[in-house]
Amino acid sequence: MEIFRIAAFALVAAVLTGLVRQYLPSYAALCVTAASVVLLGYLISLLTPVIQWFTAAAGYLDGESLTAVLKAAGIALVAQNMQDVCKDAGLETLAGKVELAARGLILVSALPLFERIMGALIAFLQ
Repeated sequence: MEIFRIAAFALVAAVLTGLVRQYLPSYAALCVTAASVVLLGYLISLLTPVIQWFTAAAGYLDGESLTAVLKAAGIALVAQNMQDVCKDAGLETLAGKVELAARGLILVSALPLFERIMGALIAFLQ
């Protein structure tokens, strides 16, 4: 089961970060960031079947719409990860700015979807 591997990795990373924080507090944020990047990379490798399914479904859907949804999901995952790292490092303000930037980027990536919806709505109303 993959969740046990993830839990074991998180436990080891938490213990290692705790030890590093005790002796070198400035490097604890780097330790958390490295563990987060490794875990995110592992998660992406686990999600390969889902990405392949979405790619196969793209033949039935508009490719631009699917790309926008996948971009938004990727932005949300990376932003949440970095927000958690910033909060763990005690940088609440920076975590808020990361969240704000992610929301803006998600809106920008979803703009083609909004344009298509508005175009369909205008065509329907005429």
